[in-house]
Amino acid sequence: VEQMRREGYEMIITPPQILTTTHPVTGEKLEPWEEVVIDVDAEYSGTVVNALTGARKGILVEMMDDTHGKTRMKFEVPSRGLLGFGPEIATATRGTAVMHHCYLEDREYAGMIGTGTERGKLVSNELGKATLFALESLSARGTLFVAPGEMVYPGMVIGENNKSGDLEVNPVRAKATSNMRTQAKDEKLYLPPPKKMSVEELIGYMSEDEVIEVTPQSVRLRKLELDAGVRERAARTKKKQMDALKANAKGGKK
Repeated sequence: VEQMRREGYEMIITPPQILTTTHPVTGEKLEPWEEVVIDVDAEYSGTVVNALTGARKGILVEMMDDTHGKTRMKFEVPSRGLLGFGPEIATATRGTAVMHHCYLEDREYAGMIGTGTERGKLVSNELGKATLFALESLSARGTLFVAPGEMVYPGMVIGENNKSGDLEVNPVRAKATSNMRTQAKDEKLYLPPPKKMSVEELIGYMSEDEVIEVTPQSVRLRKLELDAGVRERAARTKKKQMDALKANAKGGKK
């Protein structure tokens, strides 16, 4: 993708999907599983185990320590559980983790990946250039992906919400002007630098209802459906489906 971008191509990338199959005898849904081997500093071994065996539905098969302060772990993980895992674990282990993975076999579908309480996104509802005044107030609500002066449009993801659920925001709002003088300290606004992600990181980060716009000049994350009303109705439907899945899972355990 990066090579095509440098050559001047423009494209839209949709969320990656796995290829499922059906068991010929039982008729149950099957998905690909992979064997994952990770070498990491012993102090970060717990971080790796928690990351793969929790919401990503991985299984720890083997764990060995050596005399050089390294730990080798072997996991069996659904292919879906590895989406976006590389950049995440590299950051969590400060670049000390080395990961290798390969296809293992098709197994029974592992169910929902994730906890269902992941953070939402800050979504622009206006067209124009982002202003320092608006972004400074939005920085308290989450992590921003854009800087002042960048063009935004309705449906574009401009940041990550601190809470679950998407939030419609106005990043182009300007400060109301008046003929009243104010102190100089009131004019000083501090804004942390925006978080920038590569195409690979965005592919693992994006949600099912989002796409990535790749052009030679920029890489943007946006909602597949730009209309806020349609997105809201789809979110309510998805919430009902998630609640039904959780209820069925609890009923199965009983």
